Amino acid sequence: MEKVFVKDLMILISNYVTVKKTDTLVDVLQALESARQANARAHRDAIVVNDSGAFLGKVTMIDIFRALEPNYKKLVSGHGAGTLTKDFVMKAVKKFNLWTEPEQSICQRGSKMTVAEVMHVPERVEFLRENDTMEHALNLYVMGVHQPLIVKDSKAVTGLLRFGDVFEVIRKALLSCDSDQ
Repeated sequence: MEKVFVKDLMILISNYVTVKKTDTLVDVLQALESARQANARAHRDAIVVNDSGAFLGKVTMIDIFRALEPNYKKLVSGHGAGTLTKDFVMKAVKKFNLWTEPEQSICQRGSKMTVAEVMHVPERVEFLRENDTMEHALNLYVMGVHQPLIVKDSKAVTGLLRFGDVFEVIRKALLSCDSDQ
């Protein structure tokens, strides 16, 4: 398989919904819904920018779930990324009462949240350069880095690399393999 570079797979940042830290979670969801209505294949993540349009972070589906259930903070503090066993997860659900509140409580909490409370500020490991290889990105994903990965040129964020787009390259390569090898 020939070398595939991040810049060949990334989605330009201009194709994402952008929000500000002061927007509410409801504002984010409404913006994502508007994008979905305009394009059924619209992205489900939003990019957080400052008043100058510079990248600050992202709001992903997992960020929203974690924000709506504040007990996840107790669960993940002190635990690194990795594979979780079913027993560990079920014990944690019980111990931290995860997702046991009525829907109304979640709605009330979520409607008051701001982007600043929900957003994920990427760590250094979550950034790629446009000329990094797809394999480099794949290694980050498999090792549990928060997705999507953020792509930069020498100055600024230029796009995002989604796990599904990396998977598609691998899937197509495997399907095109000669089965007699």
